[in-house]
Amino acid sequence: MARPAVCMLSASFVPTLGGTERQCRLLSEWLAGAGVPVAVLTRRGGMGVELPRFPFPVHRLPLAGGGRLAGLGYAVAGALWLAARGRGFGVLHAHQALSPALAALFAKRLRPRHRVVVKVACSGSWSDFRLAQDRPLFRRRLVLLREVDRFVILNRESAAELQALGLGGVPATLLPNGVDTRRFRPAEPGERAALRARLGLREEGPVALFVGRLERRKGLDILLAAWADLTRRGRVPHLLIAGPGETGPWAREAQARGVDGCVSFLGGRADVGDLYRAADLLVFASRAEGCSNAVLEAMASALPVVATDVAGNRELLGEDGKAGWLAPPEDWLALAQAVATLTASPALRREIAAAARERILERFDINRIGAQYLTLYEELQG
Repeated sequence: MARPAVCMLSASFVPTLGGTERQCRLLSEWLAGAGVPVAVLTRRGGMGVELPRFPFPVHRLPLAGGGRLAGLGYAVAGALWLAARGRGFGVLHAHQALSPALAALFAKRLRPRHRVVVKVACSGSWSDFRLAQDRPLFRRRLVLLREVDRFVILNRESAAELQALGLGGVPATLLPNGVDTRRFRPAEPGERAALRARLGLREEGPVALFVGRLERRKGLDILLAAWADLTRRGRVPHLLIAGPGETGPWAREAQARGVDGCVSFLGGRADVGDLYRAADLLVFASRAEGCSNAVLEAMASALPVVATDVAGNRELLGEDGKAGWLAPPEDWLALAQAVATLTASPALRREIAAAARERILERFDINRIGAQYLTLYEELQG
């Protein structure tokens, strides 16, 4: 059987550093390495920025900006591009059930031989469907989404959401995000000290890390409240906050809570692998997730994780506490207690770190996830 040609549809792509963009790139690189014809169709981005070279074509539509009109523009322009130049693609893989899904489905209307895979990026209050509810013609979007050939969901909560929206009749595959376990790996002897020196951190003393977009969904207010509680306890790790977004409001909140002396904002970083290897634990207070890249990467790097007990996080960490700890959402006191306990016990951190790395290798390595996607594409192509 000939391997299916796959077009990845993503409203944004590198140099944007979000989770959707990173997963699109990772899977595309794996497919290209496996000899699968693959390309990415996205919007124009990175003007004036030197972009990396990819082992697959990246087609950038002459669209820019954000908002609803930009999303509709991508959907229409993407479908027209596929009608004109996408004849060879058997599978259209839309990253998010928003404008990429509309582009793929419009294209399928024009050329029915396309098979459409739609990956639902998040669940809960920030799910793709919740984000689209206040947009024009939402009900018509749902009718169109019934023409999807396969939904890919990242956690069990998304399956219930599809059912509630009347999309339960569309086949859905539970397939988590993958992680490159060669790039995200445990620190080698002496590496941690060298990385800390480069970052201007003391070699000794606990360091916690947050990686993610600086937005309310990621629970930065909960994280800073937990750090204020740790400060009152008298033993507080230094907290590194790395991710794209506006730093100013969060820096002011850190100052208002009296924790600005033990919190550093690093901005968006390309060297997150080094940050994981320099830290002692990842703290993740997100209010909603699909399948967190940060948690995956930290676990692959043998970094203990404390995360909120929301869909996605519990699938990654498990519920027995062996590969990471879960704290109730919105509960900064429980989060602070978990951080304090792990900070005080290097032996416990080492035990959790080893279990986390093993869990990732067994279940979430990109070689395993990529092979499952390839099987899915081949099944759809028939």
